[in-house]
Amino acid sequence: MIPKFYEPISDELISLENKLVEYLLTPNEPTNQVLSHIFSSGGKRIRPAIFLLCSKLIGYSGENKFPIASVCEYIHTASLLHDDVIDNSTLRRNKPTVNSVWGDETAVLSGDLIYSAACRLMVKTKSLELIDDFAECIRFMSESELFQLELLWKPNTTIDQYERVIAGKTAVLFQASAKTPCYLKETNTQISNYFAEYGKNLGYAFQIFDDCLDYEGKQALLGKPVLNDLFEGKITLPLIYALNSQHSSKIKLNELVNSIIETGEATEQNKETLLSFVIETEGLEKSYKAAENYSKKARDALHKIEKELKLNTEQIHALEALREISYFVLNRKN
Repeated sequence: MIPKFYEPISDELISLENKLVEYLLTPNEPTNQVLSHIFSSGGKRIRPAIFLLCSKLIGYSGENKFPIASVCEYIHTASLLHDDVIDNSTLRRNKPTVNSVWGDETAVLSGDLIYSAACRLMVKTKSLELIDDFAECIRFMSESELFQLELLWKPNTTIDQYERVIAGKTAVLFQASAKTPCYLKETNTQISNYFAEYGKNLGYAFQIFDDCLDYEGKQALLGKPVLNDLFEGKITLPLIYALNSQHSSKIKLNELVNSIIETGEATEQNKETLLSFVIETEGLEKSYKAAENYSKKARDALHKIEKELKLNTEQIHALEALREISYFVLNRKN
């Protein structure tokens, strides 16, 4: 199902679905089956959608449109394949992960294959700025994952440390997805900076909201177990706020979190108690407000773009869709 606000690019997204596998096809049929499984897992394709909408907003429709839209999805997908191996995940969007079906080796190598395909598509643009932006994006994503490993099981994780992780984990690819059409259209630096500002803030909002869902969602909606992040050792914003609150539940919450960290286990009652503590201490509410603040900053960037450009009807529709996405990231269920 294509969200309503994707209407300005609905035909392009349909074409993109075929091209995502087409650009990757190999002479090896078993490999192609794995790739088909990967890209049939659903998802909102929000990163390539941002790229396509930003392209439409600045009037770019050249030959590199679909290849670079694919790059935006490839980088995201490859990182997920590697993440699932690191986290020993068995579910992704309520479907079995590649590592759980074909093994870790296949998952890692499939991720590498997708990264290499993305690199080839970048090079064909002959835009050194675009290539450098995506290369820095992949580097920063990897660095942030390594930094996140250092923070595992550390309940004293700070907000600054958390934001450093999500800057690389999510925001940098949103930023590149929004900004790279500017290189293809060769817009001025000021305009491209506004697009980058939109994407970066949208990425922060997206990831913070995702981390909130882990503390109040249901597995059927999340596509993964509730409190999955904590049981993987990840201390995210709702828990950071809760652990640093002055609420009377703070001491019991600290004891419960330390117990889970020490044993790696929790009863259903313990899980329910932890979730209630995070709500009582306003950890969840403060995190949602943080996500809303970043979402507003993304819309502020769109307003700056609107003031700089003379928009036709098609571009106005693209602008409105990008604005709608800033609300959608705060209301999605998976």
